[in-house]
Amino acid sequence: MSRRLSWGLGLLLVAGLVLGAFFVLPFRSWLPGGTVADVPNRLVVNGTALNRLFPEPQVGEKLLFTQEKRGFSQARLKKGDEVRALLSISDVTTSPASRAKFSDSGSALAGWPLVEQGDQSSALLVADRFQVKVLGQGAGLSPDERHELLGAFNLQALAALNPAWATKSLPQAQQPQAPSLAAQSRATKPSLAAQPPAAPTGASASPASPTQPSANMLAALKAARAAAHRETAVLTPAA
Repeated sequence: MSRRLSWGLGLLLVAGLVLGAFFVLPFRSWLPGGTVADVPNRLVVNGTALNRLFPEPQVGEKLLFTQEKRGFSQARLKKGDEVRALLSISDVTTSPASRAKFSDSGSALAGWPLVEQGDQSSALLVADRFQVKVLGQGAGLSPDERHELLGAFNLQALAALNPAWATKSLPQAQQPQAPSLAAQSRATKPSLAAQPPAAPTGASASPASPTQPSANMLAALKAARAAAHRETAVLTPAA
């Protein structure tokens, strides 16, 4: 093989590697393995699973997704040619600091902690994992308008994406209590004290009353009287 041919093959191989990196690197977060902020990809929710949970646009509005990657999705809410708000969902598994700011929250929306960030930003922490955020654009949005948009997200379905939250135990007041073995035994076996005395199966089965002679005693007395009467009859001479 000539030197010129060797150089040509080498340059072709390098060019292929460069082109491959150019096309593959933008999609590296979709590839198996790897990490996002040192968290394995398999533990971070993909952006496509978050897109379907955004609010449905109202009449005259459009929702345009501008960024989507593993653990994050963002869209612009437009009305006509004006951008009203930026909407986003992020998996804070990759950003513990984003979760920490909700620890001092004194407000809640739909049962989830709510924080205000500046004049035009409101955020929710759903299932202790997902930050849902509305950032006013253009003329801006009032707090009530931002909160209405936050409530329009499918928060229940979003919470279900966190397996740890979905299997979380009920509070003690709501948790059903299983009956103990002793309680089950009491429920299935009647107490001896509560049982009525067994009915006698015959005359000999029940003890004789102290005030009434038994049937055997009466029979014996009758037999003794009859014998005494016969003896009297024999000893008495005929008139």
